[in-house]
Amino acid sequence: MTARAAGLLTVALVLTGCAGGTRIATFGPLAGGAALVTLVVSEDPEVVATHCEPARRTGTVLGCQLSWPVTLDDGRPVRRVKIVRYTDSLPSPLAFEIDIHELCHAVAVLQAMHDPCHEGNGGVAQASLTLPPGAIRSIER
Repeated sequence: MTARAAGLLTVALVLTGCAGGTRIATFGPLAGGAALVTLVVSEDPEVVATHCEPARRTGTVLGCQLSWPVTLDDGRPVRRVKIVRYTDSLPSPLAFEIDIHELCHAVAVLQAMHDPCHEGNGGVAQASLTLPPGAIRSIER
């Protein structure tokens, strides 16, 4: 994996004691270092509650969606999106990468914007260590 691709797909596995694990990824590079999509999946309800604090209402929070306005280089306004959710079992690194990649496409197409989701990775999954590089590719129609 190139350093650029690693920078575009930031995946972190954070162990939080006995509370469970958390996976966080950003995808779809935008100007200024922002990402189009951020995905947080955690086995720890406190991690979910912390990330969802800006959207918190009442009761137990099992997930949320947050978004912020950003202006593209061409001057058009779009929104960056952060999706946070609780899980009883973390997805594999490959499944998690597929999730963030496809979410990136969905957010881009719904905003009728240039799709940044293949920039730096050419659509090749980076998480699979058991297959040859480039063996897993997303299929776009």
